[in-house]
Amino acid sequence: MDEDPRLPVVVGVDASEASLRAARFAADEARRRRVPLRIVHAVSWPLDSLAIPPTDLDPAGRLRAGAETVAQWAADAVAGDDLEIRTVVEKGDPVTVLQVASADAQLVVVGSRGIGGVTGLLVGSTASGLVAHSHCPVVVLPEETAARVTGRQSVVVGVETSRGDADVLEFAFAAAAQRGTDLVAVHAWQDAVLETAFRSMGPLVDWAGLAAEEQVALSETLAGWREKAPDVAVREVVVRDRPARALLSAGLTAQLVVVGHRRRPALGSTTHAVLHRATCPVVIVPLPRPGR
Repeated sequence: MDEDPRLPVVVGVDASEASLRAARFAADEARRRRVPLRIVHAVSWPLDSLAIPPTDLDPAGRLRAGAETVAQWAADAVAGDDLEIRTVVEKGDPVTVLQVASADAQLVVVGSRGIGGVTGLLVGSTASGLVAHSHCPVVVLPEETAARVTGRQSVVVGVETSRGDADVLEFAFAAAAQRGTDLVAVHAWQDAVLETAFRSMGPLVDWAGLAAEEQVALSETLAGWREKAPDVAVREVVVRDRPARALLSAGLTAQLVVVGHRRRPALGSTTHAVLHRATCPVVIVPLPRPGR
């Protein structure tokens, strides 16, 4: 991942309470990392006139003045002597504005809202669109009412035991170290095709042997990272289950769930399910496409 330690944490805000929660989360992240916080508010306007100074008669000017008020409202809520804050108002749709901002950030934070009264059922279009295209890791906060859990502790990370795990593990180990908590590394191994084939074989399948092999693969994947971060306690979890279900279960009492996403227009099934159903903040780490 090799993020520049000087780059800011970026948070996208609007006038909602959810975005204020995102701003507070982002401020905490910026303080942990000792970097600036950039508060970004995107404004969609059909006229190319956001550069016009605000006046009582100019609608674009009034819109910009309102946008600056929203950004400053968020800044005032998280301000402190230990945090450098910059507010930015950009013309454009939120996904595009935040995607551009992600190119010069080490983390982007956004809020999520459920719709239709079903909490966690659908992540907003801004969060979904940003996750698919961001240049840096994105944190999506769940609905505040998704779950009430006291004393959240661990950072949970999904591990595939493949070469694509490096950036995800780098982020997860750093997050656990910054929070002074443990890391729960979850490796779920269930393949629908293999399950169907093995079911017909019944007792001939050595499930215990397969599980042992997966455990070895997970331990080998984590070995080098344990050496790099000896102060982070690691718990290994190997589950014969779908990855999304295993991660959602492990994340019920966690501070964060960390997953990877290969840059492409559509989210993978695991990332999609975790993003839409998790009851704690979810970090999506962008990964290179296969072969790159």
